[in-house]
Amino acid sequence: MKNILFSLIILASILTSCDSNNERILPSSTGRVGQVLVVMADHKWEQEPGKVIRKAINEDYSLLPQSEPLLDITHVPNRAYSKFLMKTRNILLTQISVNVKKPEIRISYDKHAYPQLIISIKAKNNKEFVETFKKHEEKIISSFVNAERDRLIKAYSGKLLNKKIKDQLAKNHNIYMSIPTGFNIDVDSSDFVWISRETPRSSQGILIWEYAYTDTSQFHLENMLNKRDSITKYHIPGPVDSTYMATERMVTPEFREFLLNKNYTAEIKGLWKLDGKEGVFMGGPYLSISQVDTLRDRIITVDAFAYGGKNKKRELMRQLDAILHTFKILY
Repeated sequence: MKNILFSLIILASILTSCDSNNERILPSSTGRVGQVLVVMADHKWEQEPGKVIRKAINEDYSLLPQSEPLLDITHVPNRAYSKFLMKTRNILLTQISVNVKKPEIRISYDKHAYPQLIISIKAKNNKEFVETFKKHEEKIISSFVNAERDRLIKAYSGKLLNKKIKDQLAKNHNIYMSIPTGFNIDVDSSDFVWISRETPRSSQGILIWEYAYTDTSQFHLENMLNKRDSITKYHIPGPVDSTYMATERMVTPEFREFLLNKNYTAEIKGLWKLDGKEGVFMGGPYLSISQVDTLRDRIITVDAFAYGGKNKKRELMRQLDAILHTFKILY
């Protein structure tokens, strides 16, 4: 598509309830967390355009014990795209027609409901649609994923914020995190905190540990994994005597570096298991981030893990991921 112009238009129309006559009052969006409504003609859905969309959206959520898609798909043909469905939280709206002059992607926020993300893709034929989608696939998928994270962060930082935990972390450790109600602090010592939420079907844990910063080699993956194992072996016992949490080394963890709240951050995503005794099986996913507190010459690691047996864990980890993205060192 060398000679085809591509336009990407961002319409950030974040509309909230207001007494002003100049602003709309939007209804609440519908749909499940992680669900994307794909609006596409039935015959196109069965052809290559539908196939590339399904492949992208059905990509596995990385490093879960059982396979789960990154997002869930609900498909409806264009003719069934009603006013009710227009209020869905995540919508991928497509048009493939000879009347389309050039391929276009349009990203709209809060158009028919709040909160909402609509990504519209137009192309004149299947080939042009597939090429356009593949070229911008990463941006499209990450937009839906990040929208869900941002919604959780807003909820956890607002009405759902556990103010008791927020204040205790700030007072005792000079850090901030938006942790929602339902979590409780189980352990709070000078250099280690254990926060958890327990339900009949699942467990979520948030561990915080700090230690002296000496040099950049502490941020090498192997050193960080070894540090994690030393912490969890000492602090996180299993349900059977002599067992404890350990990092699953048979599955290579994901490691990345990025800026979070303007600070260098090292992130590890992997699996944990029980160690210490043969024949005892328990495990799940974990996600950790580490930053340097330059004022106090310390490294702070926030490590979140989930357990749910045979139950799905994607949304448990999506929630924990959102919490970790609110982490800040207080100076």
